[in-house]
Amino acid sequence: MPMTSHEKDVQRAEMAERLRQSREYVGLSQEEVASALGISRPAVTHIESGNRKVEATELSILARLYRRTLEYLLTGREPAPQGPEQLVFLARAIKGLSERDLDEVARFAEFLKQSSKASRKE
Repeated sequence: MPMTSHEKDVQRAEMAERLRQSREYVGLSQEEVASALGISRPAVTHIESGNRKVEATELSILARLYRRTLEYLLTGREPAPQGPEQLVFLARAIKGLSERDLDEVARFAEFLKQSSKASRKE
């Protein structure tokens, strides 16, 4: 059964909101996104308000720029994790951390590995 006009409008509005949130999450301005897409900043505003359709090529660029999957941008669903569940949890836990914080997490992980090795030797 084909989508109604209302359903299309709702879907476009939801995708527009995901695009706006994703842009803000990675800390990019509309001007920076416009430059990456080769469009005007007002065009980005129209995309994020659902008043402008997004071309497939633009969506592909946005997915890379926002570090999101096309599936997420289109539907709001993340694809099923491919790796062990612990890795998925850790990836979510560190998402959005600064480079400095990521370095600190890496140092702590190394500390835990060394502590674990030391306790096994005892």
